[in-house]
Amino acid sequence: MTTEAALQRAKEILAPFSKGDTTPEANRLDVNIEATDLPAATAALIRSEWGYLSAITPTDLGREVNKLELIYHFCEGAAITSLRIHLPREDQPDVPSISDQIPVASFFERELGEMLGVHVVGTPDPSRLFLPDDWPDGVYPLREDFSIEKAAPVEPRETFPEMGRIGNKFTIPIGPQHPALKEPGHFEFAVDGEIITGARMRLGYVHRGIEKATEQRNWIQNLYLLERICGICSHTHTSAYAMGVEKLAQVEVPARAQAIREIIAGLERIHSHLLWLGVSAHEAGFDTLFMYSWRDRETVMDLLEKLTGNRVNYSIIVLGGVKHDLDAELSRSIHTALDYLEERIRYYLHIVTTDTSFLQRTRGIGTMTLEEAKHFGALGPTARASGLKRDVRIDSPYGAYRYFPISLTTDDRGDLEARFAVRMKELLVSCVTIRIIVDNLPAGEITTRFPRKIPAGETISRVEAPRGEAFYYIKSNGGENPARIKIRTPSICNWTSVLNKAVGHQLADIPMLIAGMDPCFSCNDRMVTVRKQDSSQTLTWSQLREYGIQKYSTQRETK
Repeated sequence: MTTEAALQRAKEILAPFSKGDTTPEANRLDVNIEATDLPAATAALIRSEWGYLSAITPTDLGREVNKLELIYHFCEGAAITSLRIHLPREDQPDVPSISDQIPVASFFERELGEMLGVHVVGTPDPSRLFLPDDWPDGVYPLREDFSIEKAAPVEPRETFPEMGRIGNKFTIPIGPQHPALKEPGHFEFAVDGEIITGARMRLGYVHRGIEKATEQRNWIQNLYLLERICGICSHTHTSAYAMGVEKLAQVEVPARAQAIREIIAGLERIHSHLLWLGVSAHEAGFDTLFMYSWRDRETVMDLLEKLTGNRVNYSIIVLGGVKHDLDAELSRSIHTALDYLEERIRYYLHIVTTDTSFLQRTRGIGTMTLEEAKHFGALGPTARASGLKRDVRIDSPYGAYRYFPISLTTDDRGDLEARFAVRMKELLVSCVTIRIIVDNLPAGEITTRFPRKIPAGETISRVEAPRGEAFYYIKSNGGENPARIKIRTPSICNWTSVLNKAVGHQLADIPMLIAGMDPCFSCNDRMVTVRKQDSSQTLTWSQLREYGIQKYSTQRETK
């Protein structure tokens, strides 16, 4: 079905609820509806099997308009249909929950409540997801009148009960600091003996308020801010952001620059998946595989340093192009590195699908069917390992993917073994694609002129991160700073499947179930508090920068 046909079908499905619709972009349909019609409109889309809920964008439209805006984004291939709801700005306006129909919505709804002050009626878990326990009630970071002074810490609320026991039934907390977690998160598992009977989680331990911070910086400065959402997929975030801003500015990026962006994206995918392989192997007690995969990961990191000057946050993208070009020597370096990496990846694929002890931790564990993957809104390799053909690079080709397409890698087994196999096969596809691009790199410039002010408007930008679809909503009021940037990373969607599939498994399977989705906690958590012994102080960005400089200087003097 073409994008135009998909949007027309969505328009027909939503006609009974529509209070007016617009087409802000060629691939988008915006439908205004009443809040009370949200569950019925969602049900109509689900019954018609039209798309999946990708994100919810909450926005304060300000005192002049005196309204809050919620935009529910549904994606079907390249087509995007948004349900737009306006609510009164006073107090905590009501909106009905849709989490009974779409489980992943429960995470989005928790964010609506704590960040914008919307009361989601009927949501299964209204507790905080990101904000800390000592954040004051009634203070919402995404409100226009928010200031850091309003967020002075208060007496912390008790979010998770202490570990308890009733007969053979226990409530076991894990995290935020725990040997099975490489990043901070808090999980609460109800177990009957060794079998998990319930699960819930809490994020926000590395929340940095990046969405709010983007409104205080200009379009260029935000490139470097957004790159630091995640060190493993930093290029993903700058790509999604730059593509959106370039669409708003109506600037065409040179073909050579687009191709170089895809090369870096492919290398970043190799870097990310090899890092994940090592961490997952470590959770399974397979430390030899951990050491080997991280050794080989150095090959791609060294190559990225040659190409961009940096091993982690590459900073190769500028608005309108890229900073660095490829010459003959760099092209040879890429081919040499890929020859070595491809051989190693084939070896790892053999190991994860044949090693007896490893398969005891992966085969038949956390099995998710195709229907469950759709229901839970799974993304990336987690979804494709269950046979769900969902990949933005193919569903809605962007940048150089329109000229250098990739092949889709799927598996229908749906267990942890399948997720390992899909990721390793995906890396082999990346190696082939990168070689083709390097050998057929378009001629021409690598950048073009770009305006300081971006015309008023809004756009949606989607890219396929190593973990799945990354979603950016970008709004401009016509100035040098964005009016709103909403970021939804794939991990927040994949958590739903992990928590649901944990039930019925043994507690010992939890580290592998978590590692199997390749979670990124810092990607989820986008106030800065510095704690000094028994006191704490909330700092502005400039104060935090000065504090860091002073601390660094003191450490140097001490040495």
